[in-house]
Amino acid sequence: MFFDEKLGPDKQPNVGDLLSKVIFNFLLKSKGIKSLRSKRTYRISFVGSVIQFLTGDAVVYGSGFLYESVVAKFASEKVKLDVRAVRGPNTKRMLESIGYTVPEVYGDPAILLPLFYQPKTANPKKEYIVIPHWKKTQDYDSKKYAVLSTLTGDWEHFIDEIASSKLVLSASLHGIIIAEAYGVPAILLGHTEKNDLFKYQDYYLSTGRENFVIAKDIDEALKLEIPQVPDFKEMQKKFMDAFPIDIFKDK
Repeated sequence: MFFDEKLGPDKQPNVGDLLSKVIFNFLLKSKGIKSLRSKRTYRISFVGSVIQFLTGDAVVYGSGFLYESVVAKFASEKVKLDVRAVRGPNTKRMLESIGYTVPEVYGDPAILLPLFYQPKTANPKKEYIVIPHWKKTQDYDSKKYAVLSTLTGDWEHFIDEIASSKLVLSASLHGIIIAEAYGVPAILLGHTEKNDLFKYQDYYLSTGRENFVIAKDIDEALKLEIPQVPDFKEMQKKFMDAFPIDIFKDK
């Protein structure tokens, strides 16, 4: 299994990476798989922008590239990929440009969270919360804003906080995805890592949105029209159907 777990300065994991194991275990259970034994050893590239880190043959199921600029170097590795689903059209386009066959099955695995975890929500809800990119959490004043860090080992609390808000302002991609998966409108903050929007575009395109709003800061975000939340039902079904159950001995 290929789980890329980033740790913050306080040694806390990035919740997006932590959720890899949580969601994958849900999928195993939902498919009736009781053992991780397989016909041979497999790497599975799952949650996050991790394809470029693969150095050996792998099954790709829901992951993507971090930036477009990493694709050429990855191509030189000549890794054999069995692609079942990718995060979005940008990743599909890049993989196809270097010779891989990619089905039109999109989705970050985090869209599956509502299928197995129902959050505990507060009443009344917060008007909004701010989720910084994990490398820039220290740039936000938690006394001035309701800041939710992605650096946490408590994924349930993270989801509960999102579901207890009327609006999410996030520079974290998984902050956006989790919010929308639970029906909470989200606005992308432009304070992202290296200001590269490849992975964000990848996600938005997967939901049929070619255009999306980016706010330069919190004040601007709060003046914007609240965006609609996409319906994930069809995407969830296609993504679940694409699960690589065939690689496991115990089906």
